[in-house]
Amino acid sequence: MAGKPGRRKRSQGTGGTVPLQTKVPAHVKERYERLAAVREISLSMLFEELIDELDPHVTGPQEETALEMTA
Repeated sequence: MAGKPGRRKRSQGTGGTVPLQTKVPAHVKERYERLAAVREISLSMLFEELIDELDPHVTGPQEETALEMTA
């Protein structure tokens, strides 16, 4: 899926990625997309920030957090 224009994205070379897919109610998806747009970040960065907030204990290799990623 292509990124949205104007949203900050990860810099290249930040490590491997894996696909993640789930089903949510339409209103949750709309809120998720709206919040990412307001914060001007990608959906994956928003998800990573949520996980970092809810579980601050890093369990794997992590070169940089979503908050440290460059535009």
